[in-house]
Amino acid sequence: MSFNFKNFNQFNKIFVLVSGGIDSTYLYELFKQQFKNKVYPINCYNPFEQSKTLTQISKDSNYIQIKPDKKYNYQQILKEAFLKLPQAKLLKEQNKYHKKVFRCCYFIKHKAFLKDKLFQTPNTVVISGIKRGDGTQRRIFLTLMSKGTFKSLNPQKPTFFLRHKTNQLYCYPFRDYTKRELPKICINKLKRKYPSLNHSGCTICPVLVLFNLIKEPRYKASLEFAKKLNINI
Repeated sequence: MSFNFKNFNQFNKIFVLVSGGIDSTYLYELFKQQFKNKVYPINCYNPFEQSKTLTQISKDSNYIQIKPDKKYNYQQILKEAFLKLPQAKLLKEQNKYHKKVFRCCYFIKHKAFLKDKLFQTPNTVVISGIKRGDGTQRRIFLTLMSKGTFKSLNPQKPTFFLRHKTNQLYCYPFRDYTKRELPKICINKLKRKYPSLNHSGCTICPVLVLFNLIKEPRYKASLEFAKKLNINI
């Protein structure tokens, strides 16, 4: 089964999740070329994430930013995630690590979005930029979709679409893409329009410390934050 843009003619609105990162920006441009005014770039506001690329995308007249839930203290949520580094390290050593040990992404990136009824309306679809090459959990999830063995699918057959429990219909165009990075030719072409294009992420992140990703520009700030919390890593 191959990805087919004809499947999107049925939708009135195509919501593309954007963060200002490489993968989501690529999909935004790709769908914008195909469907123009039907495409709506969607961003869940993240107070810890700054992106010049996202600023460019926000100039799209269809751009929508979902505001955070005021009852959540995002700074405290991020702090609690860092405090779980010792637990995450132990799980990693036992080959049992799962990114859900850090709840910051769920609350900061996804919580507000899941509650918004706009994305539950009929004839709409949400485009996600996760790839099979992003990591173990995503590889398993997308492989099951490609084989038609994902339990939530009814009938069970290979698909790029999945309706979530909160009734949003998602599409995963990168379902079969097994590499971590997009081809350089695609990235270089994007950078002509978005010269500041890079991977997105919070200014500090516990995952960078856990996996010792010292080449990441945000690693130093993340490590310093962990040390301030007296975390033994």
